[in-house]
Amino acid sequence: MKKLLFVILSGLICASCTQSEQNFLETEDAYFGLTPPGLIPEVFAPGIVSDSSWAEHCHVAISPKGDEIYWSAWSSKYPPADTSMKNSEQIYFSEFKEGVWTKPAIAEFIKDHLTCLNGGPSFSPDGNRLYFYSTGIPGGLGEKDVWYVERTDYGWSKLINASEPLNTKDGDWTPSFNPNGNAYHMGNYAYNRNEKPLKFRYSDGKFSKPDTVIIHPDFRPVWAFYVSPDESYLIFSGLNREVGYGSLDIYICFKTTENEWGTPINMGDQINTDKMERFPTVSPDGKYLFFMRHTETQDFFWVSTEIIKNIKEKA
Repeated sequence: MKKLLFVILSGLICASCTQSEQNFLETEDAYFGLTPPGLIPEVFAPGIVSDSSWAEHCHVAISPKGDEIYWSAWSSKYPPADTSMKNSEQIYFSEFKEGVWTKPAIAEFIKDHLTCLNGGPSFSPDGNRLYFYSTGIPGGLGEKDVWYVERTDYGWSKLINASEPLNTKDGDWTPSFNPNGNAYHMGNYAYNRNEKPLKFRYSDGKFSKPDTVIIHPDFRPVWAFYVSPDESYLIFSGLNREVGYGSLDIYICFKTTENEWGTPINMGDQINTDKMERFPTVSPDGKYLFFMRHTETQDFFWVSTEIIKNIKEKA
């Protein structure tokens, strides 16, 4: 009888441990142990991620489990190969290890390429790949390519070029992944403003030939954008001076009954200011919207996704 009870208790303990690992985002240690924001955006992880010693750039990349956070930032600490530039963009990270979040550090996989501009980290849906863009790493298809590293038993692998059709000779942007197997890409907007956002099918680590994403003719999407897991809404930074607050605002559009993207809605004066807001993304648990605001040091902000529900109800 005692042996049976021991087996049952052991099973319950193991199940509890497994559940704890699977639900890290539900623990008080998630997001650096910070108190979550409400409907008013707050600076994310001040002094950790949003630090005055660098200027954050692109979007925050949170692993599907929530125990790793990557981001990129501009800093003069690593002089770029292009001597006309004072700062270079590099990728930083922190991970929850042995019960604590590690001190922010440069990602190991770019340490041989610190004279290049490296940014825009993005996890694959299973968390086993980390994609990023780089300007200057030898062996690419163009001046700016997307690269990735794969998770191994010993850490991240060596750099692998994402190749075609994701990369082209014109320069490319990091994809935004969707759990259902789609990947979204801003196209070559930085080089050709007539370009449209692209949608790829991502399967077995490969990208299909892309389809064009049509948002709205009166709105010009800029840089990266985010599509919800069920693809019911899309968030992007864009330009429309008639309804905007600043040079770039964040907009949301919902799927219509015709399965098209509806007219974009400005996300309001809590999200948007007279400054530039861009790089929206939502956390893996769907609870928080992250974006970058061009404050003096370009800070990341986060806010409860209840704000999305409120906008949808009003719409």
